[in-house]
Amino acid sequence: MDAIIAMIKENVKGDQIAALVLAALILLATAVISHVVTRLIRRILRVDGIPLSESSILVNIGRACVWVVGVSIMLSGCFGVDVNALLAALGIGGVALSLGMQDTVKNFIGGLQVTLLGIVHPGDHIVVGQADGIVQDVSWRQTIVKDYDNNTHLIPNALINSTTVMKLEPSTIVVTRISFINDGRDLGEMIPEMEQLAKRAIEQVAELEKDPWILMTELGEYGMWGKLRFVLKDTTHAREARDAALRAIAPYTRGNSSDMLPEKGEEG
Repeated sequence: MDAIIAMIKENVKGDQIAALVLAALILLATAVISHVVTRLIRRILRVDGIPLSESSILVNIGRACVWVVGVSIMLSGCFGVDVNALLAALGIGGVALSLGMQDTVKNFIGGLQVTLLGIVHPGDHIVVGQADGIVQDVSWRQTIVKDYDNNTHLIPNALINSTTVMKLEPSTIVVTRISFINDGRDLGEMIPEMEQLAKRAIEQVAELEKDPWILMTELGEYGMWGKLRFVLKDTTHAREARDAALRAIAPYTRGNSSDMLPEKGEEG
């Protein structure tokens, strides 16, 4: 960097117009390099084919580093500013400022730990406290989680590092609990029909990776319980797919409702 600064000073030689032109060119080059670095980081760290958000902490760190270097070269080479002294002054001020922003600093460091140690990634299905959903992004202050009801939860990064985080099945696997009234129907015939109806309904709103399947989990005096599972290509329409599947099999979960069930071969 010193060689670049020396070369710029040699070209400027006290010419204010030349200094301004070079400063503008350096800022433009910095913006271009920042854009390229941002795209590169997002592409390298993409999860399941989905690049990181523009607000992800590593993206912001990469962008900040490029701009710090670019502005330092501009100030020192074009205008003769002592960048080292400026950075030292900013460092002292930063220490004082950090004392009054301890929570922000903790969340920033927590975000680095969450990202670099791979505690959670965008696309993970996690449960933290009352938040149960898919990780959308890890920003410099918080981890953003969206649940299946389309609510967004903003969880401080420091909390992710200091509390229990439960990772569930991959987010592309959608699981929902279903119940049946025990009215004597043949499960061997009913369950395959339900799976086919759910499949047809899901394919109207999302692309399946694996067809729906139903596993029975409990049997009681008054009913039975199971889980409907299916795997999507991506999570874009997970909420709509679950809703469509439940609507399609709803008649099968009601007691004494054989007159409401679709005929075999008829779409629900």
